[in-house]
Amino acid sequence: MKKNLISIFSIVLVLLSAGCKKESEGVTEVMDYVNIQLLGDNPYVSLLGGDYEEPGFTATYKGQDYSSNVTVKSNVNPTYPGIYSVTYSAKNPQGYDYPVTRDVYVLNPGGVANIYLATCQMGSTVFRNIVTVVSEVSKGVYQIDDLCGGYYYAGRYPGYEPTYNFHATTTFTLGEDGSINVLKANSWYFVNSFDYSNISGGFDFETCVFDYDFDGLKVKLIPFEL
Repeated sequence: MKKNLISIFSIVLVLLSAGCKKESEGVTEVMDYVNIQLLGDNPYVSLLGGDYEEPGFTATYKGQDYSSNVTVKSNVNPTYPGIYSVTYSAKNPQGYDYPVTRDVYVLNPGGVANIYLATCQMGSTVFRNIVTVVSEVSKGVYQIDDLCGGYYYAGRYPGYEPTYNFHATTTFTLGEDGSINVLKANSWYFVNSFDYSNISGGFDFETCVFDYDFDGLKVKLIPFEL
């Protein structure tokens, strides 16, 4: 009887051990990442021709300083207006990182190529303060990242499937009166969606404000300020 009890007890232990092993399968280990905190403004705003002065950051891993392990990559060009980025990253001992990005706005007060805040309206639907960039691609030729002022990509369909490209990127020139002459619609989705010949309004060279409408869509771009 005693021998039988020992055998039964041994079998139970084996079964319990197997059960514990099975339950532990698929359990995800908690991963600690480097904690990077940006100092200063984000976005960081500066004037064309100025210097980008890195505001700095702190980095810790499990409560310990980890700043010396951080890699900083920047594409900032202070001689050309636009939106740039500075990326901060550091790998943990397992080789994984969680990058942090700072946007850098280089402004061009008084110029056509600049960063703007857009208000766009169709009917009673209005979206405001959408960041829009106008770049100069060659002498007197400009490109706006969205002629619609963000009405679709940031307003009606934010986060929509990206291949639809709801950015109405457009290349244009300005007449002496500030009128907009569209040379090319760069987005496949919008290339045949609008009648680009019926744009009324345009750019005011004194206030540096774009104010125009087409196909029932009204757009106003006001220069981003420091």
